[in-house]
Amino acid sequence: MRSVGGDGVGHVLQYAFADDRGNVILTAFARSLSPVAMLAPPLPEDLGVEPLDPEAFEYLMTRICGGATLVAYHRVLQGGLLPYSAVSTAAGMECAWRRFQQVARRRGVRLSRGETLTLGDCLEKAGLPPLDSEDAAVRALAIRALWRWMED
Repeated sequence: MRSVGGDGVGHVLQYAFADDRGNVILTAFARSLSPVAMLAPPLPEDLGVEPLDPEAFEYLMTRICGGATLVAYHRVLQGGLLPYSAVSTAAGMECAWRRFQQVARRRGVRLSRGETLTLGDCLEKAGLPPLDSEDAAVRALAIRALWRWMED
């Protein structure tokens, strides 16, 4: 997911989910009633779609996440931005960032203890294509590629 901005009503986030076959099964803009909205930059004028309201988004997320194992980059942060009902119906939640640190060390990838690893850093260290967009769907596919690299 990514922060898109605020519009005075709420904080707008873009969410995206890719399945294990590499299909983007959902990308949506949704309004969160988070207090962070006051700090968010204004929404871009070219958003092109009205963000979903929290109730409609919660319904979609519960359908998408129900029974699925979710893989996110920084699981706690990302999971905290999903509706509770969606997280509670998921089969589990994995953290690609944490797993990368374990797998990379076993594969001889040099990591320093204090190094902050972005998704882009992990992709580079794994020899995978770099992120070419901040779009949530592109990020979801990149997390999937990183997870597959760790499984091989």
